[in-house]
Amino acid sequence: MNLNRSSKALFVLVVVAVAAVAPAVAAPTVTGDVPDSAKVGAQQDVTFTVPSDGLYSDYDQWTLGGQTELTNVSWTVTAYDNTDTKIDQQTYTGQSFEYQVRSDEGVSKLTVRLQGATPAVEQYQYEPAQSFTFATFTQSQQGGSSTVLKAWQDVRPYTEQSQEARNAIEAAEQSISDAQAAGADTGEAEQLVGNAVNAYNKGNFDNAIDLANQAEQNAESAQQSNQLLTYALIGVGVLVLLGVVVGGVWYYRQNQGPSQPF
Repeated sequence: MNLNRSSKALFVLVVVAVAAVAPAVAAPTVTGDVPDSAKVGAQQDVTFTVPSDGLYSDYDQWTLGGQTELTNVSWTVTAYDNTDTKIDQQTYTGQSFEYQVRSDEGVSKLTVRLQGATPAVEQYQYEPAQSFTFATFTQSQQGGSSTVLKAWQDVRPYTEQSQEARNAIEAAEQSISDAQAAGADTGEAEQLVGNAVNAYNKGNFDNAIDLANQAEQNAESAQQSNQLLTYALIGVGVLVLLGVVVGGVWYYRQNQGPSQPF
């Protein structure tokens, strides 16, 4: 079929328009309810889901990989068909696993149950807080590149002492912020809370708590002193104003002279 120039141009525009409005095929997704923080040594148990949407958007067969920094780990991978019937289940130990995903086996959905313990902290840090990788999931093919599907890498580990120290420092920082907003001098309190953070980073939590409490008390005292000074200045101002008014009245009367009879 022959097309004239205007027909060809129209055809190209239609193709471009269709391509522009065609929905992009989503890559596989992974969802899971991962905590923001986790107590050191505590057992973690989270089930992740890889739904059917986008499961084979890139490949008809591929490898699902998982990595974690949890300890004493087990992974339980369960595959379901399009009727949500379980068709396969595999269990792995260790901090990583690989599972082959194939469309010709009828896999339509996957779940991955991750169980393990929160790792110990080698070096504490107040800000940014120390963190560990709870889970990372990847998609790869043999001999090909690996793509990260989802990663939870900023979970904060803590102990009872480290959490108590963090809470104390945060409370001190809030008191300093409140005092500064009120116009108080918080220089000493800021130095104390800085020392508390240094102690926290060294793992000296008792000292960090003590210094943070001192900082909080110092900031509160500075704010109270500033408020008392403000009230005193207001009182002095009122007295001065009252004195000016009284003096003005007295001066006015003194300069009026005797009253003139009618």
